[in-house]
Amino acid sequence: MKTRSGWMVFSLLLCVATLSTFAFGKRSVVVLGALNLRPQPQEVTLHQGGFRVTPGTKIMVMFGHQSEDRIAAETLAEEISDQSGLKLDIVGTKDSGKAAGGAIVLARLQDRRVQRFLAAKGLRADQVVGDQGYLLFSDKSHLIVAAKTGEGVFYGVQTLRQLLRPMGKNLVCPAVTIRDWPSMDWQNLAKQGENQTMFPADSQ
Repeated sequence: MKTRSGWMVFSLLLCVATLSTFAFGKRSVVVLGALNLRPQPQEVTLHQGGFRVTPGTKIMVMFGHQSEDRIAAETLAEEISDQSGLKLDIVGTKDSGKAAGGAIVLARLQDRRVQRFLAAKGLRADQVVGDQGYLLFSDKSHLIVAAKTGEGVFYGVQTLRQLLRPMGKNLVCPAVTIRDWPSMDWQNLAKQGENQTMFPADSQ
């Protein structure tokens, strides 16, 4: 009797585990476990395929933001060089559509073409993303990191660096969609702290 009851409990737990894997496995096990990103982005979806980084790949920075995004671009170029020996050129561009040509594009979400393209891929640049967040999209032909600020672009590049994997003499970034933003708004917290210091509560 005990054996039968134990088997029934085991079967029930196995059923629950199977249903949980079906409902959440693709995000929690396949995506989070396989990518192992630190810190873990807020929203991650892994797809089939990936973007291949080759000797002909360029890193594109939008005109008007070259000085602000240069550090992020150089950090990415250095990571690619360290992993594969590839020396990628960093170029300025006003045409974000050139991403289709196999470039890595560091873009700004103020560009409506970028917003429309990413929205069509299920990546919304809403208020949740904010100024410090970023969107990252990769497929066979595109690799885009987009944000409203240089700070957001820099954070997105840090995630991209972790995504790159060796493939022969080249590198590959898995096909993925990512939306990420800080769990806490550190700038607002800092301002609150300053206000509390400047205007301390009246002593009793």
